[in-house]
Amino acid sequence: MTPPLPPLILLSGMGADQRVFAEQIKALPNLRVPQWLAPQAGESIARYAGRFAAHLNPGVPCFIGGASFGGFVALEMVRHLDALGCFLIGSARSPAGFPPAFRALRNMARVAGAIPFELANLLSQAALLSSGGLLNRHSAALLSQLADSDAAFLRWACRAVLEWDGPAAAGHVPLFQLHGARDLVLPAARAAGAELVPGAGHALSLSHPQAVTAFLARGMQSMLASH
Repeated sequence: MTPPLPPLILLSGMGADQRVFAEQIKALPNLRVPQWLAPQAGESIARYAGRFAAHLNPGVPCFIGGASFGGFVALEMVRHLDALGCFLIGSARSPAGFPPAFRALRNMARVAGAIPFELANLLSQAALLSSGGLLNRHSAALLSQLADSDAAFLRWACRAVLEWDGPAAAGHVPLFQLHGARDLVLPAARAAGAELVPGAGHALSLSHPQAVTAFLARGMQSMLASH
């Protein structure tokens, strides 16, 4: 009998939840997509990742990864877990992967606390109600998740990302990165070394689920074969 695969913990992106990995959850029985912990005031991504790792630690070797913002947190969690490897899906290894305009906002991190994300929630709900079925299912899924998201969490996450300097230490585990070739949020040109998915944008786990599932399966098998 084939032994079960180690746990795979994937973190959703900012404003998203476990629905962003709906197809991967169906295909990968070892996958867990946890809900976000409530952040503490002024908490950095590194400190948050330490608390989150202690909360999620399965007590056995595991895989960790995430989409977009979830990838940033996953990178910081690596040193707190017995991690076999880390998966980045439409994410970045450090702020060097951010577009220039985004990196320019780093000096304005404190402003993130004043962004009215509650309005974004309401607008998302309005878009869903008024679309009349015109939205494609990927856009509708993202809007639905944003409509359900926690505005306070989004404010914290925006500030924390703008203040993030990159992981203190993640180089001791294999790092696998998958990126949409047409990603407009985190441009593929800044994702050096990433495996690219032609035609995919930022939310590639929704738009190209089979490519993401295959990427995860290949990576896990590769990491297990090397141990």
